Amino acid sequence: MNASARRREIADLVRTAGQVVAADLSARFAVNAETIRRDLSVLEASGDLRRVHGGAIARTALAVEGKVSNRIAERRDEKLAIARVAAAEIPPFGTIFIEAGSTTGHLAQLLPDRGDLLIVTNALQIALELTDLGRSTVMTIGGRVRPASYAEVDTWALERLAGLRFDVAFVGANAIDLAWGLSTPDPAEAAVKAAILASAQKAVLMTDHTKFGLQAACRYGAIEDIDLVVTDRGIDPATIDELHGLGLKVRLADD
Repeated sequence: MNASARRREIADLVRTAGQVVAADLSARFAVNAETIRRDLSVLEASGDLRRVHGGAIARTALAVEGKVSNRIAERRDEKLAIARVAAAEIPPFGTIFIEAGSTTGHLAQLLPDRGDLLIVTNALQIALELTDLGRSTVMTIGGRVRPASYAEVDTWALERLAGLRFDVAFVGANAIDLAWGLSTPDPAEAAVKAAILASAQKAVLMTDHTKFGLQAACRYGAIEDIDLVVTDRGIDPATIDELHGLGLKVRLADD
């Protein structure tokens, strides 16, 4: 395959998937890393994509929501590493919130078994796992359960959140754009996400690097609503600098 054909296919992949990983492209086309970097530079110059650390994303990449039961197995090692770092933010006592999500879901196995810790969640599978493990006191917020995320949403969930306060909320993300903010494809889930952030004294965002640079239809908060970002080392160093500039702390997890 010549360079032009390869670049057309790369551009198609980015438009279809929203993002590509340079190492995967190198293996797919049986070319070296330098060739792929050159291809991505050419495609960025022509406006077909935007380069990020380790690959590229679509210029206006929109987050696509898959079922959490499938997503929890994606980038499993990275998500487990993120959860291990985030677990250090669990307070010595009090109340924490664990939001529904494929990355936050890995936190359950790492929680201490303490009688003085109240764990609140809007994720049925997280609540069941914590209960089976005997992890402290567990409470869900109630509401309609979304099949895609197993998250409790709508009026019951919002009413319960309005009367709660959390020392720390561990939250995930569908899409993070430093200008547009935090967003998700579903309006009901966006409302609950906004209420979680409003109820938290401290918000810890647990996300792998692929969520940065994405946007979704429903904005629910600004990046400044987050206090700490825990992510993997695939994040673009320039993004880390921007996060620091906005006053956020960033911690990187090792795979």
